[in-house]
Amino acid sequence: MKNLKKFVLKPSQDNLNYDRAWLKYYSQNTYPNIDYPNKSMYKMIEFVGKMTPDNFALDFLGRELTYKDLLKFIDKCAIGLIKLGVKKGDKITVCLPNTPHTTIAFYAINKIGAISNMVHPLSAPKEIEHYLDLTDSKFAITIDFAFKNFEKVKDNTSLEKIVVCKVDDYLKSSKKIGYWVLSKRKIPDIPKMTNIIKWKELLKNGENLTICNDHEIKASNPAVILYTGGTTGKQKGVLLSNLNFNALALQTGSQANVDLRDRMMCIMPFFHGFGLGVTMHTCLVFGAEMLLVPKFTVEDFAKTFKKHKPEFIAGVPTLFTALTKSKKMIKSDFSHLKGIFSGADTLPNNIKVHFEEFISERGGTVSIREGYGLTETVTASCLTPSTEYRFGSIGIPFPDTLFKICKVGTQETCRADENGEICICGPTVMLRYYNDEKETNMILQKHDDDKIWVHTGDLGSMDKDGFIYFKQRIKRIIKHSGYSIFPSQIENALISHEAIANACVMGVPDTYQIEKIRAYIVLEKNYKKSHDLKADIIKRCKEYLSLWSMPQEIIFRDELPLTKVGKINYTELEKEILDELNKKNINIYEDIKNMPDKSPDLYKEQDIIL
Repeated sequence: MKNLKKFVLKPSQDNLNYDRAWLKYYSQNTYPNIDYPNKSMYKMIEFVGKMTPDNFALDFLGRELTYKDLLKFIDKCAIGLIKLGVKKGDKITVCLPNTPHTTIAFYAINKIGAISNMVHPLSAPKEIEHYLDLTDSKFAITIDFAFKNFEKVKDNTSLEKIVVCKVDDYLKSSKKIGYWVLSKRKIPDIPKMTNIIKWKELLKNGENLTICNDHEIKASNPAVILYTGGTTGKQKGVLLSNLNFNALALQTGSQANVDLRDRMMCIMPFFHGFGLGVTMHTCLVFGAEMLLVPKFTVEDFAKTFKKHKPEFIAGVPTLFTALTKSKKMIKSDFSHLKGIFSGADTLPNNIKVHFEEFISERGGTVSIREGYGLTETVTASCLTPSTEYRFGSIGIPFPDTLFKICKVGTQETCRADENGEICICGPTVMLRYYNDEKETNMILQKHDDDKIWVHTGDLGSMDKDGFIYFKQRIKRIIKHSGYSIFPSQIENALISHEAIANACVMGVPDTYQIEKIRAYIVLEKNYKKSHDLKADIIKRCKEYLSLWSMPQEIIFRDELPLTKVGKINYTELEKEILDELNKKNINIYEDIKNMPDKSPDLYKEQDIIL
């Protein structure tokens, strides 16, 4: 099988009745409209597996599984789950790192017609209890080091059976001893109880049996629950369909030109839409091989990269920064790369330029292509084209995907280059928030064109050619002396300073200026906080920022609070600020948020606190 893509990726003649100025920037390999089959995710993988049974589907620390192996394990897992009592529509909590278990369980659950409830394996007990309660999960599949947290809360939930996996279930014999010495001794023994099933036992129960497909799983059927990042509010369960994931895979594969036998570094966690939808499902739909990275370290990345010479890397900005600073990567050859993709967080231009220079000096000929999306659309919905880069742009919409900018709080479309709320329409839009009708109705809105649009809560603009520009979360806008300040603009200026490793800008309620501008800064290891360094940082900011956008307070920290997917946790910082005000008996936070803007009042330079 030399050309699998022509069987998987087919054009559609559908007309979206929408002016898509961006289509002229699509490559020749990208269809404006795609034919999405009425299939489950499992059926998509089964088709590829039967066409290319002997090709490798994944590599896990040296242990490789062919597509034939993968389908065999999926069948065993599915039958084992059915024997446990799993039925179509049941929610199964999957709490695993990037190991073969995750891929096998995910497609086995999908084959049955059940729903995967994807959870971070390092979640705290109360978080796990919340995820189980929200979805009424009677079954869970987790890794041995996370089992103790399930054990603490299982009696408070509807949980009936727990399948426990071990990392060394799929390690080569030569790797098992090292793993046992380094990690296994720290993991407590799993108790022998009837409601606790080991992974290998589950698969053994599924041997020599077949599944009777007495019901067809449709593309529209719910398949996955993912959780929003929680950077600016409570986490919500996002209910996604088979179509959502299949559409994303075909859109991404078309844009990225993924081919048979290509290899993808799977660093992004599979409990996240980016990892699950782009680095796993897209990879397998096109017959490529996943290089599983269960826990990112530069050393492990470098070894895998050197050994397998992957065609694709997908990661977050901090990953690219770490690679350029690694001695292990200095001698690497990047000439085999076909694509590098950045998502999950804004990619600062200095990181993009630095990484591209780094790989260019080592044979690389590709640029980082930045994507944008949100969990409510599985993940990426637009991508910078390979043929043109525009400074500050997050790209152009995927096939069959529509973007428009609406005036905040309305459905009225903005003019070209005018800031407003980014809205998205297309086949990857979620079904709904799970058990949250109120929030669903706020974010999913039917417009005058009779289409359902996601109101993202993100501020941005679109130019006349359809290139999208993300500014920041609308809730993060700082109202300062009558001006709307974009923290992301200030953060980009700060991060351009050689001493700054990371930065986050917040608004601190103030009775006079509505909000003061405070910058939280994490320094690079070789730098120490000082008055002179603060002054130098302010000097750098003056090169990039208007006077009223300058940070007025600079606070050095050893680290910034992060969500479980590695984004800065703005909610946590807001709580810290609120606690700070309460300790000072200043209870003005909510009042200030609702105050009308004051007339512009540019503060003097001495107002900047050094």
